[in-house]
Amino acid sequence: MDASPAQTITTGSGRRATLLAALDVVAGGPEERFDRITRIARDAFGVSGSFLNLAGESMLTIKSQQSAERFGPEIPLQDTFCGRTLGSPGPVIVEDARADARFADMPMVVDDPNVRFYAGVPLRLGDDDVKVGTLCLVDQTPRTLAPEDLALLEDLGVWAERELAAGADEDRLRAVLAGLEPTDVELPGYRVAGLSLPHAVVSGDLHDWHRDGDDLVLTLADVMGKGMSAGLLAANVRGALLARGGDRPDRAVAALEAQVGPEFNRAESFATLFHGRLVPTTGQVDFVDAGHGLVLHLRADGGEDVLRSVDLPIGLHPAGIARSSGSLVLDPGDVLVVVSDGALELWDSTLASMTRLGELYRQADDVAGFLDRVRARAQEHDPGDDLTVVVVARDA
Repeated sequence: MDASPAQTITTGSGRRATLLAALDVVAGGPEERFDRITRIARDAFGVSGSFLNLAGESMLTIKSQQSAERFGPEIPLQDTFCGRTLGSPGPVIVEDARADARFADMPMVVDDPNVRFYAGVPLRLGDDDVKVGTLCLVDQTPRTLAPEDLALLEDLGVWAERELAAGADEDRLRAVLAGLEPTDVELPGYRVAGLSLPHAVVSGDLHDWHRDGDDLVLTLADVMGKGMSAGLLAANVRGALLARGGDRPDRAVAALEAQVGPEFNRAESFATLFHGRLVPTTGQVDFVDAGHGLVLHLRADGGEDVLRSVDLPIGLHPAGIARSSGSLVLDPGDVLVVVSDGALELWDSTLASMTRLGELYRQADDVAGFLDRVRARAQEHDPGDDLTVVVVARDA
């Protein structure tokens, strides 16, 4: 027996609403990725209208519609074919709504637009296949739907489900990436912190710090480009360095280059890299800078140095040529700030921006306040690139 309209609407409504809120697709108006599907559906079936509907607790949102008459974008769920068929186990075909007791009293059947034919497939999401809406066809003329036509409509529904799920995939990806962020580290006499603001979902920057015995191992790399491909290469760099966390910086970077260099060549990409080791008792930092050169040493006496690189990035450095190593000393009150090139875009895109960054640090009360200022600057002046900032401050 079919569920009553009221039962249909209330059953699972909270789960639907929660899932749709997590997907963040209800608000924001039309999107081409959904309009493409409804356009194809309307043209393929020659109907007067095609719709992609999302069902909340009591309201239906028309996310995409192809029809001469525009509806919504929100209407009461009770007054829709979608709302009255969510409880059905599969596709719903209504050849003539006037002759179907479930729908004959609906306003859109009795009055304009005088719908007669309806065909809808449910859209399911999540591990438990929650029905969150429908992809449907309507027409003012009664008609039937052949099995092969229904199969096509179901295929279009699968396409719509995958587009909806893309938002959930991004959320899962963000959760994975959050798990790759370095955790807080206790280093007596020092404060270590950072932030990473990806330009897209996936960042081509990576930063990491961890204790190796008493020492602190610190890394910041910037892979050419943005997005998924840069993020994958960055993850490979991170994994290779973590596997060599106990090595001296020069040895770790040499082994890293031997491992990931071929991947960068195949991808026609490269990465700049700063990789160092801090001995807390002395403040000495031994490092390798592979084409990065975005390292600011703020001294307690008010002076500053920007460390320049003399080597080429990972993926471009000539094979068999040893890299240069460097060192500096963080005296009490000194600060080391390492950034990706997105930080330069916060001002004028030149190295003069490093001095501006230093001024921002000296104006802040503490490391956390400095990072808040960087974040605020990025909101006011979008760098248009991945932005990463890492700070190691030695207490005075």
